[in-house]
Amino acid sequence: MEQDQVKHDTLLENVEPQPEDQPMLFCPVCSLRLEQRKCKLFCQQCGYYMSCADYY
Repeated sequence: MEQDQVKHDTLLENVEPQPEDQPMLFCPVCSLRLEQRKCKLFCQQCGYYMSCADYY
């Protein structure tokens, strides 16, 4: 049983987050997924947006 848990934990540690899982793709105000519009990320629910200059 312990070996299965160790294997599971090791696999989770080696998994890199997918681009769609990145925290910056979610609204910091209401947590809805942001939509990409040209060079901006926009929240349809609350109106929050982040421009390209804010990414860095």
